[in-house]
Amino acid sequence: MMKYIKLNEDKSTYEQRFIDLMAYCFKMCEPEDFKRDWNLSTPERETVLGSFDGETLASCITISYRQIYIDNKCLKMAALGGVTTASTYRSGGICSNLIKEGLKVMYEQGTVYSVLAPFSYEFYQKLGWKWCYNNISYSFNMDSLKKFKSQGHIEYIAQDTQFELNAYYEACIQKINGSCIRDDYHWDRCISRRLDHYTILYRNHEGQVEGYMIYKMTHATLTFEVVEMQYSNMVALRSFFNYISSHSAQVTTVQINAKEHDVILDVMSNPRCQATIQSYMMVRVIDVQKALEAYHFNQDGSFNIEVKDDQCEWNNGCFTLTIERGQASVRKVPVKTDLTIDIRELAQVLIGFRTLEDLEQLERVTWNQSGEQVRNYFKGQRNKVALYDYF
Repeated sequence: MMKYIKLNEDKSTYEQRFIDLMAYCFKMCEPEDFKRDWNLSTPERETVLGSFDGETLASCITISYRQIYIDNKCLKMAALGGVTTASTYRSGGICSNLIKEGLKVMYEQGTVYSVLAPFSYEFYQKLGWKWCYNNISYSFNMDSLKKFKSQGHIEYIAQDTQFELNAYYEACIQKINGSCIRDDYHWDRCISRRLDHYTILYRNHEGQVEGYMIYKMTHATLTFEVVEMQYSNMVALRSFFNYISSHSAQVTTVQINAKEHDVILDVMSNPRCQATIQSYMMVRVIDVQKALEAYHFNQDGSFNIEVKDDQCEWNNGCFTLTIERGQASVRKVPVKTDLTIDIRELAQVLIGFRTLEDLEQLERVTWNQSGEQVRNYFKGQRNKVALYDYF
């Protein structure tokens, strides 16, 4: 029988076994990278959970504790990453069982949602996660940007302006569901460690930050790649385009990684380009009661919802919602339900990636005779949903 151990609570004992397993499974990184991450790991920031067969580390996951915004509320989230299994233990359910144990850890830690980047959507959907994010990649010739003019001022990020970047970023993501708060540690991982990445700020004529862009240039393909960009208005966007265009002697192609709600093509006289929609992260509801209480409903009243969760018994069952001023109080009770929904589809609705009407079209929601009135409690339009981090 496998035993489960929180490795980073006894770091000296498990360090080498963790590094060896990670280095074997993730060949794109060096052992020194995993050693650095191990040294920075603390139980407060993350749980490194391992599955042991005797003294052999058979499988390992890292549960990082972050915060995301949903309906302008800051909620605790568990980012699942570093999922590894030794080659001699694969295809036997070892990893799945470890993740199920990880779900209990997430719940005990008070997380509301979990987010991950899947190696297989099918694998994680069986465990309760569901696709909830998209990215869009645009690629076009540098000449497409030559007409744009710059206003305001663009500058490289500096140590004494880092706080302005963080404040601007957080103000932006409060309006976008599912985006992660970043502290200095996460900004360091996003910017400082990547020596080939550049970060710039846009300031208006009054000196206020109204946008930022993280980019890199790949000279082998003559490409200017916008890794991340947010802006408050079209003046800032046009100024970024002018800045990109100033690199026309170095690169010939522009690639912009954007979100579904972005409007960058609308400011171009010729929006024809190569555009690719990319399925991105998956989300799981860890605590149904807290997730429902955080959702902003359209109207006051009361209804019952049955949630199907085949992995987490604390989520599985019927809940009564009493809503006042858009906010619900939730309690679990054995009552007749107005609406039945699976935990996977519930995540899509609560984060705003899909509406109940979308799920009804997909035949993934069940109403009783009067239950269709419950539809009016939920938002009829999708939210802006975006994630600027990777786990």
